[in-house]
Amino acid sequence: MNAKRFAILSIAIIMMICAPAMAAEKISTGPPELRVSVVGSDEYYPDDYTTITIKIENTATLDFLSEDPSMTAREDRPNTAKNVLIFLDRDGAPVQIKTSGQLVGDIAAGKSASATFEIRTDKDAAAGTFTLPVTLEYTYLYYSEDLGDSAVRYYYKDKTETLPLEIVIRPDVRIEVLSLEVQNLNVGTEGYIVATVKNVGQETGEEATLIIQRVSGSPIIPTDAIHFIGEFAPGETVTATFKASASIDAGESAYPLSILLSYENQDGDKLTTSPITMGVTTGAKIEFEIESPATLMAPGETGIVTVTYRNVGGATAYDAVSRLSAVDPFTSNDDTAYLGDIAPGESAVAKYEVIVDKDATIKTYGLDSEVRYKDALSNSLISDPVKVQIEITEVSGLMSTLTNPIIIVLMLFVVLGAGYYLYTQRKKNE
Repeated sequence: MNAKRFAILSIAIIMMICAPAMAAEKISTGPPELRVSVVGSDEYYPDDYTTITIKIENTATLDFLSEDPSMTAREDRPNTAKNVLIFLDRDGAPVQIKTSGQLVGDIAAGKSASATFEIRTDKDAAAGTFTLPVTLEYTYLYYSEDLGDSAVRYYYKDKTETLPLEIVIRPDVRIEVLSLEVQNLNVGTEGYIVATVKNVGQETGEEATLIIQRVSGSPIIPTDAIHFIGEFAPGETVTATFKASASIDAGESAYPLSILLSYENQDGDKLTTSPITMGVTTGAKIEFEIESPATLMAPGETGIVTVTYRNVGGATAYDAVSRLSAVDPFTSNDDTAYLGDIAPGESAVAKYEVIVDKDATIKTYGLDSEVRYKDALSNSLISDPVKVQIEITEVSGLMSTLTNPIIIVLMLFVVLGAGYYLYTQRKKNE
């Protein structure tokens, strides 16, 4: 007997209730009779995290006589369960009890009380009926003694009893992921996720549909997330292909993705399995670097700029087309080039016709260039910009002489003079 109940009993034993002798009751009745039951449905599924509400009902009857029927009956009756404590146990059933014992107070004859417990059924629980022991601890009026002189002494007794509570675990569909294959899924691209799952449950799922879901915060985003199966019997295996994209902000790493199954059971209820979280690995994104050196050009020059692009990413760029953004002091009438398919580590060469303004400042310029390409699923994408270096240099030596305006005028006069001289000489010879 714990200290609390001992104190209650001790106080009850020494308590003297004074009343007129004519009002003393002659009570003939039994102790409390308690029974327990589940409020609502008593059916659960494996891996359910839910609550179970237990009703405690006192079915005892009261039979007493009084010398003065007009007197109100005492509150404490032999059939009242006082300070009832309730405990729920698993006793080998595939259930985890998450709530400790609860105090529900006094339960008089014909009355009831309830207590709610959080439970979780095991994820691999077999279907069937299971008994959960319910332990009740309480005190009741065991005996009352007439001491005379209008006094009555009460004697209380502690009792502990365990009652059975039956629950039913229903069969369900449960999936096990046998394999998860990732194809062509790189950062910033779309690829395939191929999942093979097995029904390891005890139920045949009707209208079964396999689904992948994004996990909050994950850069893996399903774009074709549903695969219809139909009937999915226990032990059956199915392979489904989904599409997903990896955010451009992701890195080359593994990220979570959930897979689950929705279905109808034999009663037509629509159910969903608990999500299974799997790791999905992404490849490096497609990136380009410029391998070619800076192109040398002079003010006023029109020339060809040759650029070599190298794929330093983790996937092939298909049907790649490069573009050069010509800005002042450059212009171009031919600023795009077809590169074709460029696998990781491979390079492709582009040539652009560029015109340099005659007033261009002597320095090195960096022109933006980008590559438009398709991923493995033919989605059109654009690379990050890269810089194409063009170095503008002063014209020197013979080129400087030939481009000097004064020299050009003098040479023109020389050419005209020579032409005139030859013309006059030919006339004389005629």
